[in-house]
Amino acid sequence: MLKVMLRSIYGICVATLLFTSGISTAQNYPSKTIRLILPFPAGNNYLIGQFLAEKLTEALGQPTIIESKAGGGGSVAIEMVAKSVPDGYTLLVTSPTLTISPIINSKFKINPLKDLIPIAIVGSIPNIFVVSPSSPVKNFKEFLEFAKLRPGQLTYGTGGIGSSNHFAVELLKITTGIDLLHIPYQSTTAALTNVIGGQIDLIIGGLPASVPLIKSGQLRPIAILTQQRSPLLPDVPTIAELGYPELVVDTWYGVLAPVGTKPEIIEKLHQEIIKITKSSDTKQRFAKAGIDPVNLNMQEFTIFLKNDYEKWLRVKNTAQLKFD
Repeated sequence: MLKVMLRSIYGICVATLLFTSGISTAQNYPSKTIRLILPFPAGNNYLIGQFLAEKLTEALGQPTIIESKAGGGGSVAIEMVAKSVPDGYTLLVTSPTLTISPIINSKFKINPLKDLIPIAIVGSIPNIFVVSPSSPVKNFKEFLEFAKLRPGQLTYGTGGIGSSNHFAVELLKITTGIDLLHIPYQSTTAALTNVIGGQIDLIIGGLPASVPLIKSGQLRPIAILTQQRSPLLPDVPTIAELGYPELVVDTWYGVLAPVGTKPEIIEKLHQEIIKITKSSDTKQRFAKAGIDPVNLNMQEFTIFLKNDYEKWLRVKNTAQLKFD
């Protein structure tokens, strides 16, 4: 009887110790510098990483710094974080690169849906379909008619083979039944330059980079790939209102941690990031930059990632895209 009582008391003590240890971990976190690992050294991912580092430093009282680990189309950064110590001090700030990388790279060693824990989506950038001002097409209907009469003749530029805007145009081709010729570039900026110059016919790219070029007359907007019109370009129709809601594609930016990170730390980071995205300062800064704040809970973010991965896998298989 005494042994049974002692075992019960011991069990209660252990459970209490583990519970209070979890609380203590969350309360003491962070106690040193947090690193945000980015897959690319420039672009929107870098800008959002900088912004988040600034805001987390203010909110958590410890330095938050960004580190670019470029290479492998983003796979180097993803693998580094997935294999890092799961203590909450090494986090990944990424984009659709996370769900596309395992689809285009057969040597990719990480399962992003199992090896990383989704914390929060910081925001998303709408994509816009643009052509040169010298193009004969003025709207989406005219574009489809023009393209169907010239299968395989119209060219589209991207930031590279397997990039998110490459997949976005392949989805457009599948959905509308048109055939376009892919011209990959080293960057989306280079592709935009060649659309302006008329060397290629079109591109789907991020809204912020296109807005000043549209307003200066260097690009012609055809459609924004969103559900709702953008206040930055209120006269440009959305792809959804044109009858193609399945072509709504944006570029999201989220934060993830390696699997094994304590739930208390994940929850604390989630709550702080959600506070940041809901703040008036963030809303104002994001609005000026053409970024939409996104507020998903962790379960919703997990489902979102699964759906994103499955969507791009279907595109790869349907379009019979080859990457290796």
